[in-house]
Amino acid sequence: MSAAGSGSQEGAPPPVSLLLIALAAAAFAGLGWLAWAGTLGFKALGLLLVSVGLYFVGRRKVGKGLRGQLDMVAKVLFTVVGGVALLRHPIEVEGGAKLPVYEAISAYIDQVDSSTFFFYAFIAMAVKFVGVISSAFAWHLLLVGQGIRYPFWSKIMTAFLIGRFIGTFMPSTIGLDGYTLYEAGRYSNQWPRAITAKALEKFIGITGLFLGMVLTMPFGYSVIVDVTSAAGKPESAPLLAGVITAVAGGISAVVVIGLIFPGAIIFVMNLVGRVAEALAGVPGIKKIANRALGLLLGFTEAVGAYRGQLGLLMTALVSKFITHFTTAVVYYFTALAIGVTTAKFWPIVFGSTIQILATIFAPTIAGEGAREAFQAILLSKELGGVAQAVLSGALGFLAAEAATLWGGAFLWTRVAGWRPAFALVDGKQVDYAWINDDEDGSFDAEKLARAQAEHAAPPKA
Repeated sequence: MSAAGSGSQEGAPPPVSLLLIALAAAAFAGLGWLAWAGTLGFKALGLLLVSVGLYFVGRRKVGKGLRGQLDMVAKVLFTVVGGVALLRHPIEVEGGAKLPVYEAISAYIDQVDSSTFFFYAFIAMAVKFVGVISSAFAWHLLLVGQGIRYPFWSKIMTAFLIGRFIGTFMPSTIGLDGYTLYEAGRYSNQWPRAITAKALEKFIGITGLFLGMVLTMPFGYSVIVDVTSAAGKPESAPLLAGVITAVAGGISAVVVIGLIFPGAIIFVMNLVGRVAEALAGVPGIKKIANRALGLLLGFTEAVGAYRGQLGLLMTALVSKFITHFTTAVVYYFTALAIGVTTAKFWPIVFGSTIQILATIFAPTIAGEGAREAFQAILLSKELGGVAQAVLSGALGFLAAEAATLWGGAFLWTRVAGWRPAFALVDGKQVDYAWINDDEDGSFDAEKLARAQAEHAAPPKA
């Protein structure tokens, strides 16, 4: 039976559903116009969230056949508009003019030997893909530590690529983190375990980035000198380096000690709790202390679930370090790709670790705009100018996405009947009986949020 025939037998969708889907389409059309204009700011993010929210609410009452057709159209539009947004994003070039990314790249390609450009761009993509594999392997290990095992290449790796594809056009936690968690919970029916694994992955992931920052700073100290000199305070370079070391090194030390000696974190939690009580009368202090206590508690509970698996945890941490280190290395090769023959490896790698951290917390879609801005602040001197730094940052992003953007193809294959080749929980194959036949298997951010709220233990003060 055809999809159309199936949809007709299910009856016409309710008018309210059609209205919501129409409003979602209108909001997405507005987003498409902003993408073409190259103005991806808070307005674009708002339209994206409104469009996605209205669409998922509207499609609930639509028949399965028509819903599948609507999802197919939505995927195509999402892919096209996402590609337009990437290529039309404006960056500043020599002389202060702003050009879309594709025009800036075209202009620089004319000035750079094409074989050099494509050679180093290919190396950048290959290096990034190594990092993606390493990150997926860390997630695989953390699931195994919870007694959940899937085939690595056909399930874990493809889910990672799908998550990166979604995360390219949406806030990252809804993309990579959200989708990999969604699949891990959906096909194992072990949501508490999957959520625990994801919580620990977040702690280990940021620690891998901070470790990279601390380990590369001695070799990239010149970046700190350049930044402080540009601000007119070169004498503050040692102080800034000390602050970076204290923050990044301190957080790394807490996590590593917590992985090895969970009891030490419990001791720290008690101290934080006492400090919070002592400072209860100081506005804002108790709230901050309780927030820190909640984070420590979440970390302790996650680590406790891996008691006796120190080797697995350390391997996952090393894998996350490799992930962030290779991401930073990508920007060295993109600098070479655009003809910056004076590019120095360690300063660019160190500066890029700071840029990556800033991009993670930037309120932009996939860090667009923030990435180029921080590259300009940190590495314009190393790369020979603001334009080169901005273009290197933009190319680094495009090289990374080119290495993984084809994850969208796997998204198309995740039809309702798709199942992993195997899914073992505590060594036993699951039967997928909990998966409702009426579900279409598509990623639903709202359903994920409900699952997290239902299964995740609330933080304790």
